[in-house]
This record gives sequence, structure tokens and C-alpha cells, in this order.
Amino acid sequence: MRVKTPDNVRLDFSTFGDKSDPALVLLHGLGADRNMWSPQICKYPEHGFFLIAPDMRGHGKTSNVDNFKIADCARDISELLGYLEIEQAIILGVSMGGVIAQQFACDFPHRTDRLIVADSFSEVTSLKEKIAGWMQWLTIKFAPGLMLKSFEAAYPESKQANTLQYFKNSFKNINRKQLLQARAALNRFNITFRLENLAIPALVLVGDQFGDFAINMAKKTAAAIPDVCFQILKGGYDPSNLVVPEKFDKAVINFCNSN
Repeated sequence: MRVKTPDNVRLDFSTFGDKSDPALVLLHGLGADRNMWSPQICKYPEHGFFLIAPDMRGHGKTSNVDNFKIADCARDISELLGYLEIEQAIILGVSMGGVIAQQFACDFPHRTDRLIVADSFSEVTSLKEKIAGWMQWLTIKFAPGLMLKSFEAAYPESKQANTLQYFKNSFKNINRKQLLQARAALNRFNITFRLENLAIPALVLVGDQFGDFAINMAKKTAAAIPDVCFQILKGGYDPSNLVVPEKFDKAVINFCNSN
């Protein structure tokens, strides 16, 4: 399905399940698309959730844009909920999707029932964080072959064949200019100072396999949110919803069903 936003972006999305059930928006990561959520799409409707899975700007089948902004992506989700006549939704984002989810919760608190952020961050401020982000930008721009090789290292075929193939295909198909714009926007992101104003339950998840760097970034996010659960997923790493789907799904479903 497709909806046009006020700034003429054609936002492609899919829905799954019964619309009368609680709405759960799934926000994918950098260079991915809504197909990243295949394990959850197969399972969550059976647990009583109406899933909304969009392709973000410059990703999948959604329009490319002249200037990629996280705030525009958050506004797209609000427009999509309005189009579907849904007042509130649980917002779940992994990696870049987690950044967009935080932006949405801060910009549209009246539309946010609960917030789930996985394998993500709320700011890029330290020297180490900035170096990591801009090194990936440089790799995408000047050494895309190295980027593909990094997928092989991150997702060994012996254990993560489906995840590896997914990211290889998505990276080859995405518009490189859009990917660079999105990565640059992420490298400038900082919303930690706004998270203290959230008045909704939140869950912050992070896999343990990318080490202390990723865990500490997730801890920084969790520390800024008043009503938060923080959980480290053993064996997980970006994106944990594909790498350790059973553990990821258990954490998400339990949180969504908690009082």
C-alpha cells in the first residue's frame, strides 16, 4: 500500500493482522526495508497486534528525497497513522529505526502508546561515537565493496545465512546517495535531552555481541528515559530481531503485554 505525505513523498507500507488489535509500528534500520521484519510479521499478529511496517524515506519502495531528515521520517509515521485512522500505536525501531522511534515519541507523544528501541542510540557526541559513524559514511562512499565484506564478517553464513543474504541484497539495491544522506543524519543525531520528558513506558534492548561500545550507547538511552526497562540480549547484535528473533520477540511481546 502507499500514501502520499504533504511534501509529496510516496510512503510505501504493509499492514498485517486485525485492525481492531493494538497497533504496532515496525521501523527498519539503515539500508534496509520493511522486509527486515519477516520473523515478526509471521508471529506478532497471532499475539494480538496489528502491524504497520513502512519503508522509510529513501529506502525500499518509498520515494527518494533531496534531503534526508530524521524528523521528516517521524512525521511520516504520524501521517501514516492518521491515514489509517489510528490514534495511538506502540512504536518499535531497530538501529536507524530506533532513532526514528525516539524522534516520533518526542515529537508526537499523544500518538505514542509505548516505545521500544533496539540496537540503537540517542546521541552521537563522544569522539569515539563520531569516528564510528563517519567511518561507516566514508566506507559507504568510497569502499562499498568493503561494506559488503563487513556483512560477511558480521553475519557469518554458517550461522546467519538468511540475514547475510538479506543485507547483501538490500545494500546492492538501495540508492547510494540516499544511504549516505541517512548515515550523515544519524551521525548528527542527539535527542537524549528530550527523552526525560517522555511519560510513556519504554523498553531498550541491545545485543551483547558488538561489545561494550554498543551496550554503553544503549545504556545512555535507557538512563535518559524515566519509565524504562533495559535488557541485554545474549547473542544479539544489530539487528537483533533477525539475529536472535526468539529472544527479541519474547522481550518485545512481554513488554507490550505488561501493565
